[in-house]
Amino acid sequence: MMEMKSDAVVLHQPNELAQTVDIFSQGLVKYLDVLGLPAERVLVPVRERGVVLQNLPSVLENIPTGLRKDSLYISKFVAACGAGLFDAALNFVWDETVLSLRLKVVQFDLEYFFNSVVTDPDRRKSFNAEKDLENLDDWELIRGCHMTGILSDIGFRHLDYIRNMRNWASAAHPNQNELTGLQIVSWLETCIREVIGKEPSASAIEVKRLLENLRRNAICASDATPINASIQLLPVDLATSLLRTIFGMFADPEVAVQVKSNIRLIAAAVWKRAPDMAKQESGVKYVNYASNADIPRRDSAKEFLTFVNGLTYLPKDRLALEVSDSVASLFQAHIGWNNFHNEPAHAKNLIRYIPENGDVPESSRYEYVKTVTMCYIGNGYGESLLAYPYYQTMISRFREQEIWLVANLVADNDVSSRLQFESCQKRFRKLISDLYERVANEVVKAVLSFLMGQTEQQLPKCASTTEYRKLTSR
Repeated sequence: MMEMKSDAVVLHQPNELAQTVDIFSQGLVKYLDVLGLPAERVLVPVRERGVVLQNLPSVLENIPTGLRKDSLYISKFVAACGAGLFDAALNFVWDETVLSLRLKVVQFDLEYFFNSVVTDPDRRKSFNAEKDLENLDDWELIRGCHMTGILSDIGFRHLDYIRNMRNWASAAHPNQNELTGLQIVSWLETCIREVIGKEPSASAIEVKRLLENLRRNAICASDATPINASIQLLPVDLATSLLRTIFGMFADPEVAVQVKSNIRLIAAAVWKRAPDMAKQESGVKYVNYASNADIPRRDSAKEFLTFVNGLTYLPKDRLALEVSDSVASLFQAHIGWNNFHNEPAHAKNLIRYIPENGDVPESSRYEYVKTVTMCYIGNGYGESLLAYPYYQTMISRFREQEIWLVANLVADNDVSSRLQFESCQKRFRKLISDLYERVANEVVKAVLSFLMGQTEQQLPKCASTTEYRKLTSR
């Protein structure tokens, strides 16, 4: 017998266990027959269950002993696999993963997390405590964990795929999908390696410490010098989240004077590191405060934008706010429950703000193009048919600026994660093919041509290639 680590779960008698599972299955099938219930395709074959049970010891070694004894859903996963209910097992491992992510968020920095993932100021007011994490969609949870460094890029991609499989191939939806033992144990291993048994990245821990120091200590100019140097080394996603957080803290009327003083010392460095998308978002928030007569937050937001030289990122008129709000509402409907039914009303509302010449406010353009594109290509198991004509009309109004952004969307984690699915790839390829026929600019055509030439395996990862970077470095 193979020797295992002392803290691992060891299968001392694998043959005996397989026989026990087989006897249980035969008994259950007979009982279903007695009850007059269907017995076919209820339980997966014993050999597939054996694959899971034989691989469990090495997989579970990645969970620290202290955490393993509290992993109730992992126990339910094992029980479901032994019973032959792989669809239920997938539900259980996802439940354990979600619980682990929520715990990591609480242990990390709850305010930072909410500021990063809940960008709508009105909706943000409803997210303040640990219990409010339950009101986030699973997609928002894993996206927020990715944005704050709790999840790696690879972890985010894998979990987004498993989330879609959980929604489509598990007991969460009635279906007859066949799940193999290797698939189910592989997904368990991914969730353990990327979430349950893994700590946040070093950069994320640095941000956590920085936020704690901003809230608790008095920072002087000499302290800020090395801090600002470290900020310039942060990944862009973390810099985006950090800007959202310090902007929200600074605008809070209840924040201590000392905290505001601390933020002033690092704000310019954070602003410099953050991408234009995050800066434009700050400008939109300022207009939101002004439109809602939230005078204290409006004045503090303007002060922040002034000392980081960010007033040029303010929207020029109310249209920017309306477009941004409509895009956010559509995106929320798209990732939420029953999205195929809810999307059409939001899509119809958004198209009212898009003129026939396609002139979208600069501050809203990226999120507008990204959201319309994601809605158009769908979520891996379909798209909203009633909303589809609205997306086609909005895409028909894309100008060269918007088409260029579409060509760059494969570098966006949310979009590239979708491109793991065949149906999303098919619609994305149709989109870029249609856009190619409308473009005169040779630089844009070259990028679209490159994308059309990628294989199914290459497309989700092509943004990291040298050729793509050269083509998009205009």
